[in-house]
Amino acid sequence: MLVLTGCVVFARQEEKGKSMRLGSRLRGVFPRGWCRSARWWITGIRELALSTAAAVATVVFVGEMMRAVRHRDEPRTLAHLSGTFEGYVASLLGNSAGLVVLVTMAIEDGLPVVLTALLAGWCLLNIAISATVFVVVARSRIRQSAAWAELDFAEQHAPKYGRPPETIEEYRAQQLQE
Repeated sequence: MLVLTGCVVFARQEEKGKSMRLGSRLRGVFPRGWCRSARWWITGIRELALSTAAAVATVVFVGEMMRAVRHRDEPRTLAHLSGTFEGYVASLLGNSAGLVVLVTMAIEDGLPVVLTALLAGWCLLNIAISATVFVVVARSRIRQSAAWAELDFAEQHAPKYGRPPETIEEYRAQQLQE
């Protein structure tokens, strides 16, 4: 997950015309001593677990959906929702595909009505929750692009896992986070 995030950050920078050295990009994802750092492992496992939960069982995040709707004009709150934005998008796509497969199986194989209704309800509930979060965050990113640009800069350049800032961008990002 962290490697994928690093690749996405690299692709965004290449699109913007900013070129970073490979070493500085990798240092952001894999800091010195990463293999011995409990904080790095715990953070990575937590992010992976939240993304997986958001993709598979979005129903667990009903409270987060309500928080997103309640704070729809506050980018800082939306940026720190439990479950990653990518997890909600994966839930939206995965449950939509699952619903199509379920309907196809019900038509072709004649699944029991109770099972079909339960699985369809599960998929529809997950789709509704993930679609709500997706729309709220997308709307906020479009309407408040300057605030989101600042948050994205701080997230991208801030020193991670307790290491001190080493570059000018890391110092600026640390100041923006405070």
